[in-house]
Amino acid sequence: MPRPGTDAIVQSARSTLDACKGRRVNQGQGRRRRPEISTRRGRDDSSACLAVEDLLKLSEASRQVLGVLDATVLAGRAAREFGPIVGTDATAVGLREAPDLLVVRGGWRVRTPRVRTALEVPSGDGVGGKILCSGQPLSVTDYGTAPEVSERLVDDIVRREGVHALLGVPIRYRGQVIGVLYAVNRSPGEMGDRARSLAVEFAASVGPALGAAMHSGRAARLSALAERQRLSRDLHDNLSPLLFGIGAAAQQAGRTLAAEGCDLLPQLRSIEEQASRAAASLREILCALAPSASEEGLPAILRMDVGGFATFTGLATDLAVIGEPYDLSGEQESVLLAVVREGLHNVAKHARASTALVTLHYGSETVDVLVQDDGCGLPEEFSVTDVPREGRHQGLASLSQRLARVGGQVILQGNEDGGMTLCASLPTGGCRGGATLT
Repeated sequence: MPRPGTDAIVQSARSTLDACKGRRVNQGQGRRRRPEISTRRGRDDSSACLAVEDLLKLSEASRQVLGVLDATVLAGRAAREFGPIVGTDATAVGLREAPDLLVVRGGWRVRTPRVRTALEVPSGDGVGGKILCSGQPLSVTDYGTAPEVSERLVDDIVRREGVHALLGVPIRYRGQVIGVLYAVNRSPGEMGDRARSLAVEFAASVGPALGAAMHSGRAARLSALAERQRLSRDLHDNLSPLLFGIGAAAQQAGRTLAAEGCDLLPQLRSIEEQASRAAASLREILCALAPSASEEGLPAILRMDVGGFATFTGLATDLAVIGEPYDLSGEQESVLLAVVREGLHNVAKHARASTALVTLHYGSETVDVLVQDDGCGLPEEFSVTDVPREGRHQGLASLSQRLARVGGQVILQGNEDGGMTLCASLPTGGCRGGATLT
């Protein structure tokens, strides 16, 4: 997106370009100049004209991505517009789709479909992953011999795609790194100052448009999520009690009539079975409508779980979300959700509590969930282990194993004023640059 004053800059550039071309035509006319001065001035004029031509091309390329509200489409268009300008063998654009994950979503002259539209680059790995952490441009002369690059990326980028020299420049929006612009060559060597300058300039101009597109996509997903939640609440609040009432009434009537020897029992059993099937169908619909861990819906699905738990157990249960929510990987969200569900299950089954509180905390280095209650507390000398003891505590042992696989831990401890707290903590990485925009 052209920055403020770009039109005036472009107009000035066009005038400068015309002047440069005029000097080329008139070079040598008029008073004779000394050869060395004329040669030097000619080189200066050529460099100035080339720089102005690059500026005009970049301005036009930036205009081509304006108004695109699909971030993936915009990434592909940006790569195609930038490629012919920079003149490298290929170009690509990656989007930051999670705090610690960059995904390439568009490419120009990229041969491999997976590399062009779905290559995942974790934070700290490869050129793009290092840019997520540092926020600075980075180039390598030979990707295959670059330090701290995973074998998977070497296989995809070098062996499959044939890339050696690679330049990456961060794309920023409101101070956050939201993507990476790549320029690549299929032979080893330096990219050069011109390629780097062009990439920095184009990344700066495309950043606002890409940021707006990513915000728009997130808003659309959240709107759809809100509508699904509304439908789920309506179905649960309106149909569930009716179906339960039908089934309960049929059961009561069946018991009464069985005692009196009436022959209406088969019909009542049929009503009960139909109500049971309808209830099962409703549960399937509610599960389908529930936000999944991959839809940025962890706070939303926790609200649904907490609300359902309060409805079916009668316990006063609340959810508190602390900090600004940001994107997590599907595995991270899945294990945090499992912790909350296991904690609530234990509250209902063992705690003999009257209230419960679920807390979701987004910190700068970790995401934490806590499930607290005011019940009877823990047995003496109880601790969470990775292996269930005597066939008991299968759920907690399984959670401990899952959390360990993603670098987290789980703690179950008694509260000073009674009850207990189940706490799980997951590291999110210190190089996260704030909430992402996907």
